[in-house]
Amino acid sequence: MHTKQTQNINDGYIKFHCEHTNTTWNSDLLPLSETRKNLIEKLDTFRTKIFDQQFIGMYENGIGYGNLSHRIEENFLITASATGGARELGIDGYTLVNNVFIEKNTVQCIGPLPASSETMTHAAIYLSAPKVQCILHIHNQIIFDTMITLNCLSTAKEIPYGTIEMALALKNIAKNNPLEACIVMQGHNEGVIIYGTSINHVESQLTFLCNEIKKIHCENCKKGEHNG
Repeated sequence: MHTKQTQNINDGYIKFHCEHTNTTWNSDLLPLSETRKNLIEKLDTFRTKIFDQQFIGMYENGIGYGNLSHRIEENFLITASATGGARELGIDGYTLVNNVFIEKNTVQCIGPLPASSETMTHAAIYLSAPKVQCILHIHNQIIFDTMITLNCLSTAKEIPYGTIEMALALKNIAKNNPLEACIVMQGHNEGVIIYGTSINHVESQLTFLCNEIKKIHCENCKKGEHNG
């Protein structure tokens, strides 16, 4: 497990009303089909790669950061709350979200653990962009700061994470960007949302984003604009 310097103490806490049905996978309430099993395995493999890059993890204060989800059937799977510190989650680290009522600030989910604190954010994108299949929420200060400097697609600074306001803001962005986007969450320090039509699509966007930001910082180093 790796940790990062402590950020806002409120980060990582669930702000919505969570109606969680506690049950295990492959139970009567939560059948584990081959489709679900294979998807969770693919998601967990991808998440482990992201964890190793420290885009998902845990701060020194014990609060996890970053999350990952994927559409399945009429619902979506998402990494469970308080799982940021684990390199591999396995099947018990994923929760099925079966209903989200944004205006009522309510999430209904089923699984071994409650859904991620960013569940409403993910739900808003899926609702607004039917072709989106995968959403990744990462934390990285350099990417975050650079995207703001470059005036990249963003949510407003006054909108905090995990709120109705954040969900509605991202719902609007997804409506205008129905296939893919990299969005900096200005009111959520280090927070960046990346979504696309598949796991590979999201991974390729993250790789492109990282490479472009590296180029920018290398050019700045050559110009002597910072010590890097």
